[in-house]
Amino acid sequence: MAKNEGEAVLRAENLKIHYKTKKSYVKAVDGIDLTLRKGETIGIVGESGCGKSTFGQGILKLLPQKTKYYGKLLVRDVDVTPLRENDMRKVRGKVVGMIFQDPMTSLNPITKVEKLFYETLEEHNPGISFNESREVTAQILQKVGIEPRRMREYPFQFSGGMRQRVMIALALVLNPDIIVADEPTTSLDVIVQAQILNLLDELRQSYNASIILITHDLGVVAEMADRIAVMYAGHIVEQNEKEKIYYEPKHPYTKLLLKSIPNTNPKDLELTFIPGSPPSLVNPPIGCRFASRCPYKMSICDEKEPPVVEIDGGMVKCWLYTQGSDNQ
Repeated sequence: MAKNEGEAVLRAENLKIHYKTKKSYVKAVDGIDLTLRKGETIGIVGESGCGKSTFGQGILKLLPQKTKYYGKLLVRDVDVTPLRENDMRKVRGKVVGMIFQDPMTSLNPITKVEKLFYETLEEHNPGISFNESREVTAQILQKVGIEPRRMREYPFQFSGGMRQRVMIALALVLNPDIIVADEPTTSLDVIVQAQILNLLDELRQSYNASIILITHDLGVVAEMADRIAVMYAGHIVEQNEKEKIYYEPKHPYTKLLLKSIPNTNPKDLELTFIPGSPPSLVNPPIGCRFASRCPYKMSICDEKEPPVVEIDGGMVKCWLYTQGSDNQ
């Protein structure tokens, strides 16, 4: 497990990412602070639409052209928010690698695997020969459990799990400092999921890389993460070490999210859910964004955005933990 005092490879400081729709801007990420350290895995969890994938793709600036960035996003101490496309191309792959949710929509189905790797390697190493690229490709494919001879095949000839291994190899082939894994096991069966998670963790250790693991699956982050950041409606509402999030959650949303995990006890088969829906991120409420669904709601929750409170080695964004509260 990574230590919190390690070197920071990525820092989000009051980061806001607003992307344009036909009528207005969606405040998908709306003022978050997050630090990722060398060799660490941070899991980002939350309901669909909470902003976690926007954050992940925003790190590589893969969002639509009119997306607006505010605050800072420091990668290797360089703020990438003002960088233009030509400069971002130097960051993608070489500094930050990306593992997408569905490899079949990310890998060109009519381009052989060896050419996909050549295009990636040639972008950052102009002049590399095709034969040199094939040697590098063979090595990285072996590390993810794929026979090198299969580099001559097309992505549609691979199973879902094998395509995801190809995606992982593509993300690692330039030896980046950071890997953003956006729902990397969603479309896979549970046995293949476990294999992919074990592979990711082994590669993280061997490459000393840092991982941002984006998922709605709390079981996945329990397996891999050192720390967990819980997102809701564009905010990080709680952040701490994995064990403290699971066994001593502070934010009401985190507590309800954990309770919604299906129970394996045959005597208690009732499913628990969080009533209501997340607020619109076009015009989010001025107070706490979870207030309309929160069982501990107070009058101030509708009036003011809650502060970030440091507690128990982590942080929570909730009025329950402000000084003088009787609801802690």
